[in-house]
Amino acid sequence: MPDLPAHEATRALFVETARHHRVGPLAHVLLRELEPDLATEFKIDRDTAIANHVSTSITLDAIGQILDGLAWATFKGPVLSEHAHPVPGLRIYHDIDILVSPHELRQAATRLLDAGWTVADFRDMLRNVDTPGEMHFISPSGTLIDLHWSMINMASTRRQFSVSTYEILERRVTVPLGLSSTWALDHTDALTHVCLHAALTGAHRMLLILDADQLARQTADWDSVVARAHHWGAQTALAIVLARSSALLNTPVPENLDGALGISTGLRMVTNAVDRIAPVPALRREASLARLVARSSRPGSGGTLTAVGTRGIQGVAHRLATSRRQPTHLHREPADTAALEAYLRAVETHAGVTR
Repeated sequence: MPDLPAHEATRALFVETARHHRVGPLAHVLLRELEPDLATEFKIDRDTAIANHVSTSITLDAIGQILDGLAWATFKGPVLSEHAHPVPGLRIYHDIDILVSPHELRQAATRLLDAGWTVADFRDMLRNVDTPGEMHFISPSGTLIDLHWSMINMASTRRQFSVSTYEILERRVTVPLGLSSTWALDHTDALTHVCLHAALTGAHRMLLILDADQLARQTADWDSVVARAHHWGAQTALAIVLARSSALLNTPVPENLDGALGISTGLRMVTNAVDRIAPVPALRREASLARLVARSSRPGSGGTLTAVGTRGIQGVAHRLATSRRQPTHLHREPADTAALEAYLRAVETHAGVTR
Protein backbone atom coordinates (compact mmCIF):
# COMPACT_ATOMS: atom_id res chain seq x y z
CA MET A 1 0.00 0.00 0.00
CA PRO A 2 1.63 3.32 -1.04
CA ASP A 3 2.03 5.96 1.66
CA LEU A 4 0.39 8.95 -0.03
CA PRO A 5 0.27 12.39 1.60
CA ALA A 6 -3.10 14.08 1.69
CA HIS A 7 -1.74 16.92 -0.46
CA GLU A 8 -3.97 17.21 -3.52
CA ALA A 9 -1.13 17.89 -5.96
CA THR A 10 0.74 14.79 -4.81
CA ARG A 11 -2.32 12.59 -5.21
CA ALA A 12 -2.96 14.04 -8.67
CA LEU A 13 0.64 13.23 -9.60
CA PHE A 14 0.14 9.67 -8.37
CA VAL A 15 -2.90 9.27 -10.62
CA GLU A 16 -1.01 10.69 -13.60
CA THR A 17 1.98 8.42 -12.97
CA ALA A 18 -0.11 5.26 -12.51
CA ARG A 19 -1.87 5.93 -15.80
CA HIS A 20 1.41 6.63 -17.57
CA HIS A 21 2.65 3.24 -16.42
CA ARG A 22 -0.71 1.65 -17.41
CA VAL A 23 -1.42 0.21 -13.97
CA GLY A 24 -4.55 2.23 -13.19
CA PRO A 25 -6.81 -0.85 -12.84
CA LEU A 26 -4.38 -2.40 -10.35
CA ALA A 27 -4.21 0.88 -8.45
CA HIS A 28 -8.00 0.73 -8.08
CA VAL A 29 -7.81 -2.77 -6.56
CA LEU A 30 -4.94 -1.79 -4.26
CA LEU A 31 -6.57 1.38 -2.99
CA ARG A 32 -10.28 0.66 -2.81
CA GLU A 33 -10.36 -0.46 0.85
CA LEU A 34 -7.85 1.90 2.47
CA GLU A 35 -8.10 4.90 0.10
CA PRO A 36 -11.60 4.64 -1.41
CA ASP A 37 -11.71 8.25 -2.59
CA LEU A 38 -8.45 7.88 -4.48
CA ALA A 39 -9.52 4.47 -5.78
CA THR A 40 -12.56 6.12 -7.34
CA GLU A 41 -10.19 8.00 -9.66
CA PHE A 42 -9.21 4.66 -11.19
CA LYS A 43 -12.64 3.04 -11.39
CA ILE A 44 -13.00 3.99 -15.04
CA ASP A 45 -9.61 2.39 -15.75
CA ARG A 46 -10.76 -0.84 -14.14
CA ASP A 47 -14.15 -0.87 -15.89
CA THR A 48 -12.56 -0.15 -19.26
CA ALA A 49 -10.03 -2.95 -18.82
CA ILE A 50 -12.75 -5.47 -17.91
CA ALA A 51 -14.99 -4.47 -20.83
CA ASN A 52 -12.07 -4.61 -23.25
CA HIS A 53 -10.98 -8.06 -22.09
CA VAL A 54 -14.50 -9.50 -22.37
CA SER A 55 -14.88 -8.05 -25.86
CA THR A 56 -11.46 -9.32 -26.89
CA SER A 57 -12.23 -12.83 -25.68
CA ILE A 58 -15.28 -12.89 -27.95
CA THR A 59 -13.24 -11.55 -30.88
CA LEU A 60 -10.51 -14.15 -30.34
CA ASP A 61 -13.11 -16.89 -30.52
CA ALA A 62 -14.22 -15.49 -33.90
CA ILE A 63 -10.60 -15.28 -35.07
CA GLY A 64 -10.15 -18.93 -34.15
CA GLN A 65 -13.03 -19.86 -36.43
CA ILE A 66 -11.78 -17.64 -39.27
CA LEU A 67 -8.21 -19.01 -39.10
CA ASP A 68 -9.20 -22.61 -38.43
CA GLY A 69 -6.72 -24.95 -40.11
CA LEU A 70 -3.91 -22.36 -40.22
CA ALA A 71 -1.01 -22.26 -37.78
CA TRP A 72 -1.52 -19.14 -35.67
CA ALA A 73 -1.17 -17.89 -32.12
CA THR A 74 -2.02 -14.81 -30.11
CA PHE A 75 0.47 -13.17 -27.75
CA LYS A 76 0.85 -10.24 -25.36
CA GLY A 77 -2.41 -8.47 -24.39
CA PRO A 78 -5.27 -10.92 -23.73
CA VAL A 79 -3.11 -13.93 -22.79
CA LEU A 80 -1.00 -11.89 -20.39
CA SER A 81 -4.13 -10.30 -18.93
CA GLU A 82 -5.66 -13.65 -18.08
CA HIS A 83 -2.60 -15.75 -17.27
CA ALA A 84 0.20 -13.37 -16.19
CA HIS A 85 -1.36 -10.50 -14.25
CA PRO A 86 -1.91 -10.05 -10.51
CA VAL A 87 -5.66 -9.56 -11.09
CA PRO A 88 -6.73 -11.60 -14.15
CA GLY A 89 -8.54 -9.58 -16.77
CA LEU A 90 -7.33 -6.16 -15.59
CA ARG A 91 -4.21 -5.74 -17.73
CA ILE A 92 -4.49 -2.75 -20.06
CA TYR A 93 -4.07 -3.46 -23.78
CA HIS A 94 -5.54 -1.92 -26.88
CA ASP A 95 -5.34 -4.51 -29.65
CA ILE A 96 -4.91 -8.20 -30.37
CA ASP A 97 -1.58 -9.51 -31.66
CA ILE A 98 -1.87 -12.50 -33.98
CA LEU A 99 1.11 -14.40 -35.40
CA VAL A 100 0.92 -16.43 -38.62
CA SER A 101 3.70 -17.76 -40.82
CA PRO A 102 4.81 -15.76 -43.88
CA HIS A 103 3.63 -18.70 -45.99
CA GLU A 104 0.08 -18.37 -44.64
CA LEU A 105 -0.16 -14.59 -44.30
CA ARG A 106 -1.97 -14.20 -47.63
CA GLN A 107 -4.51 -16.86 -46.71
CA ALA A 108 -5.07 -15.33 -43.27
CA ALA A 109 -5.56 -11.84 -44.75
CA THR A 110 -7.97 -13.16 -47.38
CA ARG A 111 -10.06 -14.97 -44.76
CA LEU A 112 -10.29 -11.86 -42.59
CA LEU A 113 -11.38 -9.75 -45.55
CA ASP A 114 -13.97 -12.35 -46.54
CA ALA A 115 -15.29 -12.25 -42.95
CA GLY A 116 -15.93 -8.51 -43.19
CA TRP A 117 -12.73 -7.21 -41.60
CA THR A 118 -11.03 -4.18 -43.15
CA VAL A 119 -7.38 -3.23 -43.59
CA ALA A 120 -6.45 -0.42 -41.18
CA ASP A 121 -3.09 0.51 -42.75
CA PHE A 122 -2.32 3.40 -45.04
CA ARG A 123 -1.05 2.82 -48.56
CA ASP A 124 2.49 4.04 -47.80
CA MET A 125 2.75 1.72 -44.79
CA LEU A 126 2.11 -1.38 -46.89
CA ARG A 127 4.42 -0.17 -49.65
CA ASN A 128 7.30 0.49 -47.23
CA VAL A 129 10.46 -0.93 -48.84
CA ASP A 130 11.57 -2.12 -45.38
CA THR A 131 8.63 -4.51 -45.18
CA PRO A 132 7.03 -4.18 -41.71
CA GLY A 133 6.59 -7.37 -39.72
CA GLU A 134 2.88 -6.76 -39.23
CA MET A 135 -0.21 -5.29 -40.85
CA HIS A 136 -3.45 -4.18 -39.22
CA PHE A 137 -7.11 -5.11 -39.51
CA ILE A 138 -10.28 -3.84 -37.86
CA SER A 139 -13.09 -6.25 -37.03
CA PRO A 140 -16.75 -5.50 -37.89
CA SER A 141 -17.19 -4.59 -34.20
CA GLY A 142 -14.22 -2.20 -34.23
CA THR A 143 -11.50 -4.34 -32.60
CA LEU A 144 -7.99 -3.71 -33.91
CA ILE A 145 -5.66 -6.63 -34.57
CA ASP A 146 -1.99 -6.60 -35.47
CA LEU A 147 -1.49 -9.46 -37.91
CA HIS A 148 2.18 -10.41 -37.62
CA TRP A 149 4.35 -12.61 -39.81
CA SER A 150 7.33 -11.64 -37.63
CA MET A 151 7.54 -10.89 -33.91
CA ILE A 152 9.71 -7.83 -34.71
CA ASN A 153 8.18 -5.07 -36.81
CA MET A 154 11.12 -3.00 -38.08
CA ALA A 155 13.33 -4.65 -40.70
CA SER A 156 16.49 -3.00 -39.33
CA THR A 157 15.81 -4.43 -35.87
CA ARG A 158 14.66 -7.79 -37.25
CA ARG A 159 18.09 -8.31 -38.80
CA GLN A 160 19.71 -8.01 -35.36
CA PHE A 161 17.88 -11.02 -33.92
CA SER A 162 17.03 -14.61 -34.89
CA VAL A 163 13.37 -15.00 -33.91
CA SER A 164 11.83 -17.67 -36.14
CA THR A 165 8.07 -17.47 -36.61
CA TYR A 166 8.00 -21.07 -37.82
CA GLU A 167 9.72 -22.39 -34.69
CA ILE A 168 7.45 -20.36 -32.41
CA LEU A 169 4.32 -21.70 -34.11
CA GLU A 170 5.64 -25.27 -33.88
CA ARG A 171 5.82 -24.85 -30.10
CA ARG A 172 2.45 -23.09 -29.63
CA VAL A 173 0.05 -24.35 -26.98
CA THR A 174 -3.65 -23.95 -26.25
CA VAL A 175 -4.70 -21.99 -23.16
CA PRO A 176 -8.13 -21.18 -21.73
CA LEU A 177 -9.28 -17.65 -22.38
CA GLY A 178 -12.68 -16.31 -21.44
CA LEU A 179 -15.25 -19.04 -21.98
CA SER A 180 -13.19 -20.75 -24.68
CA SER A 181 -9.53 -21.40 -25.50
CA THR A 182 -6.96 -19.99 -27.88
CA TRP A 183 -3.54 -20.70 -29.34
CA ALA A 184 -0.71 -18.99 -27.46
CA LEU A 185 3.08 -19.04 -27.17
CA ASP A 186 4.67 -21.72 -25.05
CA HIS A 187 5.95 -20.42 -21.71
CA THR A 188 9.63 -20.10 -22.68
CA ASP A 189 8.79 -18.18 -25.84
CA ALA A 190 6.32 -16.00 -23.94
CA LEU A 191 8.83 -14.92 -21.27
CA THR A 192 11.67 -14.40 -23.75
CA HIS A 193 9.44 -12.37 -26.05
CA VAL A 194 7.96 -10.28 -23.23
CA CYS A 195 11.49 -9.29 -22.21
CA LEU A 196 12.62 -8.63 -25.79
CA HIS A 197 9.51 -6.61 -26.59
CA ALA A 198 9.79 -4.63 -23.35
CA ALA A 199 13.44 -3.83 -24.00
CA LEU A 200 12.92 -2.80 -27.63
CA THR A 201 10.15 -0.41 -26.58
CA GLY A 202 12.20 0.96 -23.67
CA ALA A 203 11.17 -1.11 -20.62
CA HIS A 204 10.10 2.26 -19.19
CA ARG A 205 6.57 1.41 -18.03
CA MET A 206 5.75 -0.60 -14.95
CA LEU A 207 3.19 -2.65 -16.88
CA LEU A 208 5.94 -4.15 -19.06
CA ILE A 209 8.12 -4.84 -16.02
CA LEU A 210 5.14 -6.48 -14.34
CA ASP A 211 4.58 -8.75 -17.37
CA ALA A 212 8.12 -10.08 -17.02
CA ASP A 213 7.74 -10.46 -13.26
CA GLN A 214 4.55 -12.50 -13.51
CA LEU A 215 5.91 -14.85 -16.19
CA ALA A 216 9.24 -15.24 -14.36
CA ARG A 217 7.37 -16.34 -11.23
CA GLN A 218 5.81 -19.16 -13.26
CA THR A 219 9.17 -20.31 -14.69
CA ALA A 220 10.53 -23.67 -13.58
CA ASP A 221 13.03 -24.33 -16.39
CA TRP A 222 15.43 -21.39 -16.50
CA ASP A 223 17.93 -23.36 -18.61
CA SER A 224 15.41 -23.36 -21.46
CA VAL A 225 14.83 -19.63 -21.07
CA VAL A 226 18.56 -18.92 -21.19
CA ALA A 227 18.97 -21.18 -24.23
CA ARG A 228 16.08 -19.45 -26.03
CA ALA A 229 17.55 -16.03 -25.24
CA HIS A 230 20.88 -17.08 -26.74
CA HIS A 231 19.16 -18.57 -29.79
CA TRP A 232 17.21 -15.37 -30.45
CA GLY A 233 20.06 -13.02 -29.54
CA ALA A 234 17.92 -11.63 -26.73
CA GLN A 235 20.35 -12.16 -23.84
CA THR A 236 20.85 -8.45 -23.13
CA ALA A 237 17.13 -7.70 -23.36
CA LEU A 238 16.37 -10.48 -20.90
CA ALA A 239 19.07 -9.31 -18.51
CA ILE A 240 18.00 -5.65 -18.52
CA VAL A 241 14.29 -6.30 -18.08
CA LEU A 242 14.64 -9.00 -15.42
CA ALA A 243 17.17 -6.88 -13.49
CA ARG A 244 14.65 -4.03 -13.38
CA SER A 245 11.92 -6.47 -12.43
CA SER A 246 14.01 -7.97 -9.63
CA ALA A 247 14.95 -4.55 -8.26
CA LEU A 248 11.42 -3.16 -8.37
CA LEU A 249 9.22 -6.19 -7.72
CA ASN A 250 11.60 -8.64 -6.05
CA THR A 251 11.19 -11.07 -8.95
CA PRO A 252 12.87 -14.41 -8.18
CA VAL A 253 15.53 -15.12 -10.81
CA PRO A 254 18.60 -17.39 -10.69
CA GLU A 255 21.63 -15.84 -8.98
CA ASN A 256 23.88 -16.72 -11.91
CA LEU A 257 21.54 -15.39 -14.61
CA ASP A 258 23.93 -12.69 -15.82
CA GLY A 259 26.73 -15.23 -16.19
CA ALA A 260 24.48 -17.68 -18.04
CA LEU A 261 23.39 -14.92 -20.40
CA GLY A 262 26.96 -13.74 -20.98
CA ILE A 263 26.42 -10.24 -19.60
CA SER A 264 29.69 -8.41 -19.08
CA THR A 265 30.60 -6.59 -15.88
CA GLY A 266 30.90 -3.35 -17.86
CA LEU A 267 27.39 -3.58 -19.27
CA ARG A 268 25.90 -4.44 -15.89
CA MET A 269 27.67 -1.45 -14.31
CA VAL A 270 26.15 0.82 -16.97
CA THR A 271 22.62 -0.57 -16.65
CA ASN A 272 22.72 -0.48 -12.84
CA ALA A 273 23.88 3.13 -12.91
CA VAL A 274 21.12 4.08 -15.36
CA ASP A 275 18.46 2.41 -13.22
CA ARG A 276 19.67 4.39 -10.19
CA ILE A 277 19.74 7.68 -12.10
CA ALA A 278 16.43 7.13 -13.93
CA PRO A 279 14.32 4.63 -11.96
CA VAL A 280 11.36 3.39 -13.96
CA PRO A 281 8.62 4.17 -11.36
CA ALA A 282 9.60 7.85 -11.42
CA LEU A 283 9.31 8.20 -15.20
CA ARG A 284 6.35 10.13 -16.61
CA ARG A 285 7.45 10.76 -20.19
CA GLU A 286 8.63 8.75 -23.16
CA ALA A 287 12.16 10.11 -23.49
CA SER A 288 14.53 8.95 -20.76
CA LEU A 289 17.98 7.48 -20.24
CA ALA A 290 16.37 4.24 -19.00
CA ARG A 291 14.41 3.91 -22.23
CA LEU A 292 17.45 4.71 -24.39
CA VAL A 293 19.55 1.96 -22.80
CA ALA A 294 16.82 -0.69 -22.97
CA ARG A 295 16.01 0.08 -26.62
CA SER A 296 19.70 -0.36 -27.43
CA SER A 297 19.59 -4.05 -26.44
CA ARG A 298 21.53 -6.07 -28.98
CA PRO A 299 23.13 -9.53 -28.98
CA GLY A 300 26.29 -9.20 -26.88
CA SER A 301 27.39 -6.57 -24.40
CA GLY A 302 29.67 -4.78 -26.87
CA GLY A 303 26.92 -4.37 -29.43
CA THR A 304 24.58 -2.98 -26.80
CA LEU A 305 27.06 -0.41 -25.47
CA THR A 306 27.83 0.69 -29.04
CA ALA A 307 24.10 1.03 -29.77
CA VAL A 308 23.64 3.17 -26.63
CA GLY A 309 26.15 5.70 -27.95
CA THR A 310 24.77 5.63 -31.48
CA ARG A 311 21.17 6.05 -30.36
CA GLY A 312 22.12 8.91 -28.05
CA ILE A 313 23.74 10.84 -30.90
CA GLN A 314 20.85 10.06 -33.26
CA GLY A 315 18.36 11.22 -30.65
CA VAL A 316 20.04 14.61 -30.28
CA ALA A 317 20.21 15.03 -34.08
CA HIS A 318 16.54 14.08 -34.43
CA ARG A 319 15.45 16.59 -31.78
CA LEU A 320 17.46 19.37 -33.43
CA ALA A 321 16.07 18.55 -36.85
CA THR A 322 12.53 18.41 -35.50
CA SER A 323 12.85 21.79 -33.80
CA ARG A 324 13.91 23.40 -37.09
CA ARG A 325 11.42 21.64 -39.32
CA GLN A 326 8.17 23.31 -40.27
CA PRO A 327 5.12 21.18 -39.43
CA THR A 328 3.68 19.32 -42.40
CA HIS A 329 0.33 17.65 -42.80
CA LEU A 330 0.68 14.94 -45.38
CA HIS A 331 -2.45 13.44 -46.85
CA ARG A 332 -2.23 9.69 -46.35
CA GLU A 333 -4.29 7.41 -48.53
CA PRO A 334 -5.98 4.33 -47.05
CA ALA A 335 -4.52 1.06 -48.29
CA ASP A 336 -6.07 -0.24 -51.50
CA THR A 337 -5.99 -3.66 -53.16
CA ALA A 338 -2.76 -2.86 -55.00
CA ALA A 339 -0.98 -1.82 -51.78
CA LEU A 340 -2.14 -4.98 -50.02
CA GLU A 341 -0.92 -7.12 -52.91
CA ALA A 342 2.44 -5.32 -52.89
CA TYR A 343 2.83 -5.99 -49.17
CA LEU A 344 1.89 -9.67 -49.41
CA ARG A 345 4.28 -10.18 -52.32
CA ALA A 346 7.09 -8.47 -50.41
CA VAL A 347 6.56 -10.76 -47.42
CA GLU A 348 6.45 -13.82 -49.66
CA THR A 349 9.64 -12.74 -51.42
CA HIS A 350 11.31 -12.25 -48.05
CA ALA A 351 10.23 -15.75 -46.99
CA GLY A 352 11.04 -17.41 -50.31
CA VAL A 353 7.42 -18.30 -51.03
CA THR A 354 6.80 -19.34 -54.64
CA ARG A 355 3.40 -18.82 -56.19
